[in-house]
Amino acid sequence: MAVLDVPGARLHHTVTGSGPVLLCIPGGAADSTMFAPIAGLLAEHYTVITYDPRGISRSTLDDPDGEQRIEAHTDDALRLLDSASTEPAVIFASSGGCMQAFDLVTRHPGRVKTLLAHEPPLTTLLPGQPDGDPDELQRLHREHGIEAAMAKFMADAGFETDPGVLPPEMRKNMEFFVVHLMKMIGGFTPDYEALKASETRIVVGVGKDSAGQPAHEAAVLAAARLGVEPTYFPGGHGGFAAEAAAFAPQLLAVLDA
Repeated sequence: MAVLDVPGARLHHTVTGSGPVLLCIPGGAADSTMFAPIAGLLAEHYTVITYDPRGISRSTLDDPDGEQRIEAHTDDALRLLDSASTEPAVIFASSGGCMQAFDLVTRHPGRVKTLLAHEPPLTTLLPGQPDGDPDELQRLHREHGIEAAMAKFMADAGFETDPGVLPPEMRKNMEFFVVHLMKMIGGFTPDYEALKASETRIVVGVGKDSAGQPAHEAAVLAAARLGVEPTYFPGGHGGFAAEAAAFAPQLLAVLDA
């Protein structure tokens, strides 16, 4: 575990393996541990960087109550890449982490060789935007606690898991997500034309088991906007963690294609 000082934050991250750089960007309230099941497998072929995004888990902020902006998160990802190599890199982004990955590709042409965006929740492409209203979730958080807010979020997102009583670290991350990150992620619209015109190879991944969930359906529509076919992976929205043994070989095959 290492720490990278960046403007306004300190990013806790790990670097394992050797070869071309592969940066894993988690989404929502998740941290680097999300990628633990596949990191070792990927590190047999790549220099794998995993990290806690600013404000999440061990990555602390100078101003925890300050506004969160996609550009700052994008710059964090770029600095992590630059700390390992200046060669064009590979990015594997999950869920809301796809937003800064799209932004990085657009704002830093040539920096990313391949981007695999797994189920980007671009739900503005869907009628009714069914994955939850940030203002409603913040109200639930204020009046009934983070468990109530997350129960609604997960139900709207099509996840059957009941969050139950959250451990302290996860509670802190979920609160930061609801209060500071949801609007940032939901308010971001990729520049589809710029992404299509970029030199970066973009792969949009979807879970074989998540059909019907908003993030899955939005990802399929986003792939169409980008002029690519969605690539189906084992498992659901978090298949890379839950189905790592099956997911990692397919991910490596896609990246090597």
